[in-house]
Amino acid sequence: MAILVLLISISLPIEAKETITSGKGIWINIWNYPNNPDMFLEHLRAKGINKIYLQISRSNTPAIKHPELLNRILKSAHSRNIQVIGWTYPFLKDAISDAQKFIEAANYISPDGESLDGMAADIEEITNSKAIETFVKRVRGVLGSKYPLIAITFSPLNKSNKGDPTIYAWKTIANNFDVIAPMIYWHGLVQYRSEKGAYDYTMQTVAKIKEYTKNQNVKLHLIGDGQKTSSAEINGFLKAANELQVDGGVSLYPWYVPQDHQIEALSNFKP
Repeated sequence: MAILVLLISISLPIEAKETITSGKGIWINIWNYPNNPDMFLEHLRAKGINKIYLQISRSNTPAIKHPELLNRILKSAHSRNIQVIGWTYPFLKDAISDAQKFIEAANYISPDGESLDGMAADIEEITNSKAIETFVKRVRGVLGSKYPLIAITFSPLNKSNKGDPTIYAWKTIANNFDVIAPMIYWHGLVQYRSEKGAYDYTMQTVAKIKEYTKNQNVKLHLIGDGQKTSSAEINGFLKAANELQVDGGVSLYPWYVPQDHQIEALSNFKP
């Protein structure tokens, strides 16, 4: 999934900085929309999941890739008091064009009068300061300077080293976004495939982000690893989130769709 997400609240431009990512959520990409949105969302509601993070597009797709499915999901989710945060995957080869596509999705209204509760940009193809700042400037210029911006990033422990501060614009991100939401994905690292391993990976990720941003009080939302991970591993991730007193919420990015044991672990989490 992506690494840098810019999230924009539409309904509550001031308080949304504190609330838009709070609670517990599940991520969905454009290839894995639920076949039965009502059943899927009712299951999440029953388990206390109050957010879904739904991919809307990529740079090489229309601004709304699946409009009919999006309309169904918006209506179904909102009827269950589940917020829908949209996200796009801009390559940032043309930051202005990507920003325009992002804005179109942010302003989308369904035939039923429903809209996304927020919008996010997942930036991983090009992550230099100039591209990021160009994108953010255009988005802020149209949607307003008061909208909270959230960056979903690599973990600094990412095995490909893409979170290395010599190549990843941590300071630019911290200076331009209100919340940092690292993808805490440990499944590809054998030494972290346990409850303690997931706990350690989460703790070390947060420590490194604070070091690289030079901000001990940075606001965080933690995206946990739902890619074939066990209940014990997820519990380790959530234990770390609790000890860190994360106030920006937690979520899981699954392998295709979340497994029951993963939803159960997230459901049982009491921040």
